[in-house]
Amino acid sequence: MTDQRSFARAVIALSLAVIACCALTFTIMLLTGSPAVQPQRVLDQDALARAVLNNVESDDSFAKPPTIDDVSCPASIPVEAGREFKCNVVGVGNSSGLAWVKVKIKDDQGDLSLG
Repeated sequence: MTDQRSFARAVIALSLAVIACCALTFTIMLLTGSPAVQPQRVLDQDALARAVLNNVESDDSFAKPPTIDDVSCPASIPVEAGREFKCNVVGVGNSSGLAWVKVKIKDDQGDLSLG
């Protein structure tokens, strides 16, 4: 009977030690800002569409003035310096009826270079 109690106490003590180690590891990761804990930053789609729309020069060649609904950009673009992609603007007056705007992320703050 004494052996069973000793074994049970040893198992409980070992379990508590493992839980304490896991809690300590998680706390350290949380305090040091582990990349696994921080969510990935992505560009704001509405702000991106407005920036692209402001870059497109509107003149009399447009069939209709483009609106924010006419801008199509890739979804969920991670904020990484140097990343390049294209956005489509529909409704322009050229022969194809659309224009592409090249967008480049300049830095990790999300500053854009449009052209």
